[in-house]
Amino acid sequence: MTLKINLIKAISYLITKLAGAGFLLFVISIYLLLSFGKDMFEFVDGISSGFLWIIVFGYGILCSLLIDLWVLKVPNSSLTVKILLYILAGYGFFIITMDVSFMLFAGTIGALCSLIFYVGTLLSFRFQSFKYVFSIVVPLIIIILMDVDFTEKEQWIEVKSETSYTATFDHFNGKHEIPILAKTDQTITLSYDFNPTNDGGHGFYMLNGKNKLVGLTEVSEEVLKLEVQKAGVYRMVVTGDDVKGNFKVKWSISETY
Repeated sequence: MTLKINLIKAISYLITKLAGAGFLLFVISIYLLLSFGKDMFEFVDGISSGFLWIIVFGYGILCSLLIDLWVLKVPNSSLTVKILLYILAGYGFFIITMDVSFMLFAGTIGALCSLIFYVGTLLSFRFQSFKYVFSIVVPLIIIILMDVDFTEKEQWIEVKSETSYTATFDHFNGKHEIPILAKTDQTITLSYDFNPTNDGGHGFYMLNGKNKLVGLTEVSEEVLKLEVQKAGVYRMVVTGDDVKGNFKVKWSISETY
């Protein structure tokens, strides 16, 4: 019976840490959403950063557990000491950098995030509804949003062939993927030409079958190549940021010698 009670207490305690992380993620989400002018595509792209999730749910929870352990071992630790430890944890991640100015800037943001995390844990101790909303509901909603494509296209006209793709549009905000099938020991050589007719931004990158970025080697201006290490469908991803215009992608596949 005692073991069961202790287990329930341990789970409840860990949920408060998840709530602190979820509350911090919620605050970051609001900041990103406002920073991107409520552009959902940019927001999802920003909040989907694996590094961000590792910092919030990995580093953040670990530091919080270590701080609680410190307080447990040093019973006379005051609230001020605990707050200072959270601030130190925020700076701690950036102490290893050799750039002092960057450390102070990024560390200050880290310290602020650390304190937000701490406030989240305090609120989760006080309010049961807060605990479960921010430990489960909020992260789950964000994860669901991360799987939604918020790309916007207007007057999108495309022309496709086996070795090329052309598109013209009045508005493009988001991404468009062009699949290219290749076998092991083949080389994909491609050219990319984007012609914007307004001030919108654009870019491109390549993903493999596991949705991982792959590096492209520059052959000449606007011509790149990829030596295929594993057979599969590679995706050329063209991105647009409130842009109008057109682009063309051409590619050829040859054996690697």
